[in-house]
Amino acid sequence: MDDETEEHLVERVEERLAARYPEAPRALITAIVSEEYHGLDGGRIRAYVPTLVENGARTRLHRALKSSSADG
Repeated sequence: MDDETEEHLVERVEERLAARYPEAPRALITAIVSEEYHGLDGGRIRAYVPTLVENGARTRLHRALKSSSADG
């Protein structure tokens, strides 16, 4: 998988998460997806990067939104 395709797939992950969590600020989604993506920079097998980014970001968003709703 080349870098351009991988980045495009990660952008699609961000779009899916924004649709799934409309109550989440877009800046939060972008930051979490970016952190998850860059956390995998050292990996040699790139085929699963978009899936790993989506799973990690979804978990973090769920926790963040759950804790903010409990606080409010």
